[in-house]
Amino acid sequence: MTDTPKLSYCADYVRRNDKDRFLCSLFAAPEKREGLFTLYAFNQEVSKTREMVSETMLGHIRLQWWRDTLAEISQGKIRKHEVVEPLSVLIQSGQIEPRDLEILIAAREFDLADKAPANQAELDHYIDQTSGHLAVMAAELLGVTDNDARHAARLAGNAYGLVGILRAMVFHGRAKRLYLPQDRMEKHGVGQGDIFEFRKTDAVKSLTREIADLAQDRIAEARKFRKKLPSNALAAALPVVLADGYLRKLAKAGFDPFSAEFGLARPASFRLTVKAMLHRY
Repeated sequence: MTDTPKLSYCADYVRRNDKDRFLCSLFAAPEKREGLFTLYAFNQEVSKTREMVSETMLGHIRLQWWRDTLAEISQGKIRKHEVVEPLSVLIQSGQIEPRDLEILIAAREFDLADKAPANQAELDHYIDQTSGHLAVMAAELLGVTDNDARHAARLAGNAYGLVGILRAMVFHGRAKRLYLPQDRMEKHGVGQGDIFEFRKTDAVKSLTREIADLAQDRIAEARKFRKKLPSNALAAALPVVLADGYLRKLAKAGFDPFSAEFGLARPASFRLTVKAMLHRY
């Protein structure tokens, strides 16, 4: 009987904090997985900035630390850090460009503002610079070089990101943070208190359904372009199928975004991820 291989720090970090992307990474070629785990671990490091600080300025300092770290890597200086060290290997080997990582960092400035997006376009930009851009970087790590394939990955990442906003409503609500477009909330007569107090009102469900319908349309759009993504890079887009599954759970819950069966506390199972791979999204 052989021992189970021990996960690297980045792999275990992603497994604990970003289970969806961890499971989808397992469908990449074995030699490519560690690169994905490193990228996703970096993303987790910058995305959790708002949760890690008590003051906005401290968040900006934390993000600047990462900017400085990337600059030092480009100069050949490597800080001793569990994510920085493997990340430096990807950068120095040309597999990841620091400017792409800086886009992920810059996008997290929005989190520190603690201000809801004014409209869908503003939310879409935030999602595109986080989940969408991350999916493109993952696809490039898996060998994607053409723009059509990048576009396919971005569409999948953006659709997954929009569903993620819905799934995080309880998480954000507990922290008194709001990521739903203000104009949509006004249209449905939903107030900030309705979200922060987890009120299961018809207005909240109507708002949630409208955003869920938009997310479903975006999943459908992503699927139109799936053939543009080579089979060796599918792992970068697979989270979109998990998003589809989450929307089915939301519909089953009557579009109650506070349902225990829908939110971040219920990540996808390995079985569902296998199904996603088999269906090629």
